[in-house]
Amino acid sequence: MLGPPGAGKGTVNRLLSERFDYFPISTGEVIRREMADPDSPFGKLARPHMDRGDYVPDDLALSLFFSILKPMSVNAKVALDGFPRTIPQAEVFLDWIQREGHAFHGCVFLDVDVDTAVKRMRHRRVCRDCRAPYHLLHRPPKKAEICDLCGGQVIPREDDDPERVSRRLRRFQEQTNPLLQWFADRDKQFRLNGALEPEENADRVAEHFQLT
Repeated sequence: MLGPPGAGKGTVNRLLSERFDYFPISTGEVIRREMADPDSPFGKLARPHMDRGDYVPDDLALSLFFSILKPMSVNAKVALDGFPRTIPQAEVFLDWIQREGHAFHGCVFLDVDVDTAVKRMRHRRVCRDCRAPYHLLHRPPKKAEICDLCGGQVIPREDDDPERVSRRLRRFQEQTNPLLQWFADRDKQFRLNGALEPEENADRVAEHFQLT
């Protein structure tokens, strides 16, 4: 699942996981959770890049991906949010999939204009303690500003401040747009209008890939 910040990747991914028993993995959420752990070696390495609004380097992203995917059951169904983000990551990723005998449905690209993306990001929230994600319009906490899972304080996402948002949008254009063409050249890109309601886009993804 690829798209600029605020395209709705996480929400569509969550809907797919609820309907079709897919395991949603958001590399961004995992990275932020690691950064919140003062004892995490990965978090310490990722922080300087994330604080600038940059992607983590390919080697770090790949190490994170393999640390999550390798221990999982061979029968697990996984929906990836935000990985791979560069062509080198995709090359290693698809090579691993082929060697391990896994199936790859394809890349879903949620295309959305900057104004819509920025507006959506204003409503994103995260638990300060357990890092559970929320959205005030699509997935608000049951009690205002209180996490449903741990009771922690729900706050705006740290990487949604205007300066970092602007930098992340530029990074998407520079690094991820070439990857989208890379998938398209291999007939592995399914493009959707990210401005549509997440429920509608989840329906379209399910129909296109014949998910069960």
